[in-house]
Amino acid sequence: MKQLIGTTIALIGALSLSAAALAADAGMPKMRFTQSGNTSSSWPLYVAEQKKMFEKNGIQVEVIIIRGATNVVRAVLSETIPIGRINPDYVIGAAEKGAKVKIVAANMEKIPYDIYARPEIKTGADLKGKTLGVSTLTGGTTLMVHEVLEKAYKLKENDYKLLVVGTSPERYAALKGGSVQASFMGPPFTFRAAKEGFRKLANFHEYLGPILFTTDFAHTTYLKSNRQEVVRYLKSMIEATRWLYDPKNREEAISIHMRVLKSTRESAEDDYKYLVQDFQPIPRDGLVSKVSFDKTMDLRAKEGTYQGKKIPPASDFVDNSYIEEALKQLGK
Repeated sequence: MKQLIGTTIALIGALSLSAAALAADAGMPKMRFTQSGNTSSSWPLYVAEQKKMFEKNGIQVEVIIIRGATNVVRAVLSETIPIGRINPDYVIGAAEKGAKVKIVAANMEKIPYDIYARPEIKTGADLKGKTLGVSTLTGGTTLMVHEVLEKAYKLKENDYKLLVVGTSPERYAALKGGSVQASFMGPPFTFRAAKEGFRKLANFHEYLGPILFTTDFAHTTYLKSNRQEVVRYLKSMIEATRWLYDPKNREEAISIHMRVLKSTRESAEDDYKYLVQDFQPIPRDGLVSKVSFDKTMDLRAKEGTYQGKKIPPASDFVDNSYIEEALKQLGK
């Protein structure tokens, strides 16, 4: 398995050489960035790309998709790709094992996930003995599922079974195909599930409140030697987020969604109404807030990670100085 991942990363590196050469010819610093997939949660990233905001701030960003959260983390740990985006639970866990990584920005501090069940499930209480589709058996969003079901329906972890089926598209397909009786997902799959008669049981944010969902993180070696590149990247992301939230940019934002995600106009409009107009999970300043980080650590403690130990402080895992410098340069 390790050999396979190493080979995959090596191939990615080889494929990136030509793009890196082009950036060098342009006389502009190049930064490689990785995430596990393209979804509407990265809308500001697509805005920054399509609107040439990275170039305006003096940097070129190459986005590389690596499937699987653990593979994203491994790519950054190996310094193959210096900066990535993933659920903070993976980053915190790696850092606690000695990995040289730091979280540098918050991408989402409210979770746009709902738990949906098949029509025969009338209430969350009916999930006893049933199977839920998840992305991993422990940590991350699985911790959140346990918390939501316990608060909403007083269900304990041993009241239901878990089946690893993958990310939102795979979880939606598993629910629709009947291999699981319930699962959690975000837009546009929540909209599809509702239209197809599946039953909404609970909303993550209603029971969890503010919590880190996705974060940008980087290898500390890269952070120390490429500070200005990271700041330029974060400046672009802040500007892109604020651009997205500006109502006058609605039509162009929807066009970017359709172009990058190959979505229909109906799907793009649904995402815009939910993510941009109503729910607004993406922080405008990119700072990791104390309340969202503390909730993340509370769930890790509840899982038993810090049994008999003091919960580590945010400073062990988060460095807000890069985003603070970006905000200062923006004059806001």
